[in-house]
Amino acid sequence: MNALIASKTPPLRRRALCLAVAVLLGGTSISAAAQDAAAPSPNATINLIRLMVKKGLLTQADADGLIAQANSEAVQARKAEVASNDGAQPGDVRVPYVPQSVRNAIRDDVKQEVIAQAKSEHWAQPDALPEWLDRISWSGDIHVRDESWYYSRNNSPYLIDYAAINRTGPVDINKISQGVLPPLTNTRQNRLNMLRMQAHLGVSVKLGDTVTAGVRIGSGNDNNPVSTTQTLGGGLDKKNLWLDRAWIRWQPIKEASLIAGRMANPFMATDLLYSQELNFDGVAGQGNLSLADGLNGFATLGMFPIEYTSPDSPTQGLGNQKYRSDSKWLSAAQVGASWKFDEDTEWKVALAYYHFGSMRGQLSSPCAIYTGINYCSTDATAPQYMQKGNSVFQIRDIIPDPTSPGNYAQPQLFGLSYDYHVANLTQQLDFKIGDTSARIQADYARNMAYHARDAFRYPNGLGQPVNNYQTGSAPGVQGPYKSGPVGWLVRGILGTPNPMAANEWNVSFGYKYLQPDAMLDGLTDQNFHLGGTNAKGFIVSADYGIAQRTWISARYFNARQVYGPPLAIDVVQLEISSKF
Repeated sequence: MNALIASKTPPLRRRALCLAVAVLLGGTSISAAAQDAAAPSPNATINLIRLMVKKGLLTQADADGLIAQANSEAVQARKAEVASNDGAQPGDVRVPYVPQSVRNAIRDDVKQEVIAQAKSEHWAQPDALPEWLDRISWSGDIHVRDESWYYSRNNSPYLIDYAAINRTGPVDINKISQGVLPPLTNTRQNRLNMLRMQAHLGVSVKLGDTVTAGVRIGSGNDNNPVSTTQTLGGGLDKKNLWLDRAWIRWQPIKEASLIAGRMANPFMATDLLYSQELNFDGVAGQGNLSLADGLNGFATLGMFPIEYTSPDSPTQGLGNQKYRSDSKWLSAAQVGASWKFDEDTEWKVALAYYHFGSMRGQLSSPCAIYTGINYCSTDATAPQYMQKGNSVFQIRDIIPDPTSPGNYAQPQLFGLSYDYHVANLTQQLDFKIGDTSARIQADYARNMAYHARDAFRYPNGLGQPVNNYQTGSAPGVQGPYKSGPVGWLVRGILGTPNPMAANEWNVSFGYKYLQPDAMLDGLTDQNFHLGGTNAKGFIVSADYGIAQRTWISARYFNARQVYGPPLAIDVVQLEISSKF
């Protein structure tokens, strides 16, 4: 009967069954020799073959052949295992070697599957936060400094603070002859170990593909434009915060942008003319263009208001006596290029022209202060903010009081003797000495509007400068007036210019020379000579990174006057800074 069933089983089906059995045998190690056909086998596959023979699905001959083939392959496998025995003990698990490329592929596949699952299930994915958060970026810095000012004992003890006079109100110069002194600057008493700080916090928001806006607040003792330094102490009172920047930038194409508001200095510049903390109010357009391989050109144009005429000044004037509108603006243009010679060497050069309009003071029409008014016709031409160095003159032509022509009040304000149209050539070369970065800066400026005769343009001795006179040959004798329109700076930096990581460092040495009327003194660096123009001297500094984005600095500013009475001031700063 079994033979009949076997004979009725189609040959194709039998072959398929035989193949299946062979596969099972090939994947199963048979560790014992062929056993008696009647005895039960511990091997499930052999029992299955016997069952198939019993059911007539296989002939006994085919079954014997399959079992014999499996036993033969098992013997060969056992011999190979013995030959390659690596000392594994029973129960050890063998893990086949997986090549690195296969492991990388598996890792990437798993990573993609996890990310896809995270996105589909909305867990631990970047876009799970509100979309607008991705468009906001924060930045800031903190500087804590120990600062000392050292004055030479040979300095002149009598240096009028013309900036304070303009800031707080006119001073009656008639009282000077009566022994009442005007505001004077300190020139001989050292100020040691003042703990000071600076802090800034800014945010910028990308409003679209072409528009970005930003706001930054900063510290500061007052609202002067050139420094955000805040002196600590003061009875442990709270410190001031100011709106330091607020701007909108439109960049319709990659090569050009327009920025409006209160912005960082948009020009390539050193600290020869402008304080590094000076921000600009106004509008600036910037563009750059690739000229050749490694050679790029750039240009900046800007219009920046310096001062506006107050709508109601003078407060006591009638409608036809209000000051005329004579706003003061800076119009500026700069063109330049950068040439990258190789990976480590780049040269940048820029030529700028800064036209400060309507900055020069004007002598008033005859002014009858004795009638009780508190203004003269050109008071608005006195600068709102000054430091020291520029040539100044008395701008009020005060009429004597007819009741007391020999002794009458003469409250004066002071205006600038010159216009300022400054041409500026700035260069910077970055290169390497071995593996160490190095930089050389060279900056030259000249006030193209300077003409010495302009300081004596009014008749009858009116409008002449009141400062920048040389020391006389004898006590109480005043020497000749002397000024100049030129400024220059050279500086070498060895090491990373801006250390942002631990153990990064730099040292620098520079020399600055700035004649009294080369530049508006109100916009210059407040550290060198404690601000202003009419100064020359050395600048030495060193920075060392102590941690990521944290570094310590030491600076020494050695400066003295170019012309006029002796005024030598050394400034020493030790500082720790962090930036984020």
